Amino acid sequence: MKKYLPLFFIAGMIAACNGQDISDSASDTSHIEEAPSIGKVPVNTDTFSVGKKSFTIHPLEHSSFDKLPDPDYDSAETNLLNKDKAHVKRTGDALEFALNNGETHTLANNTKEDDKYCIYFYAGYLPDIHQYLVFGSYYESSDYVLINADNGDITHVWGIPVISPDHRYVICASVDLIAGFNNNGFQLFSYRNNKLISEGDVQFDKWGPGQMKWLDNKTIEAEYVVLDSDMNEVPKPVKLVMK
Repeated sequence: MKKYLPLFFIAGMIAACNGQDISDSASDTSHIEEAPSIGKVPVNTDTFSVGKKSFTIHPLEHSSFDKLPDPDYDSAETNLLNKDKAHVKRTGDALEFALNNGETHTLANNTKEDDKYCIYFYAGYLPDIHQYLVFGSYYESSDYVLINADNGDITHVWGIPVISPDHRYVICASVDLIAGFNNNGFQLFSYRNNKLISEGDVQFDKWGPGQMKWLDNKTIEAEYVVLDSDMNEVPKPVKLVMK
């Protein structure tokens, strides 16, 4: 069964969070072994590693995140294409991107072959890292595709990119505690010389990262999502400090 995940809260998320080849990954060497009881968040000593970076989890008393609205796929893409029509257009089942080097990059849907099934939706431009953002829906999974506006380089990421204030780091989170179709964790990239460089990724067993935003260049507010006894997702506010 083809899985369409919520995506077009994207425009609002990009505005809120960005105030913007994944072969090298790092395992989660010290993630939390036991899920916290509902209503509690981890203690300050909980840490995990992503590549050469370590993160410490600190509870927060309050969350600054709003509840995400229900997605409206068609109207969101239409509005974004109208906004960026000088550089992006949809021709039938394909998205065409006019790159700054004069070339054109195309992403085309494929709905006829299950093993190659893909549908793409344009999700906006990220000027801080010179990337177009596209949501990709596949046979039983989904991700996001970044297209470098200058040269067309492609980077697949797990979630909506959230960019540090100094534009040096990009974090891409994905939560999937129930179905397990998608990754449940996040990727960390550095951004240098107009290139996204993978610093590593981490996956969790007992919790998942929901919404995220950088508070400063080393600190991230996040939703620490766990499941209650009825298998409902319960987000709790935390702060991740990167070292």
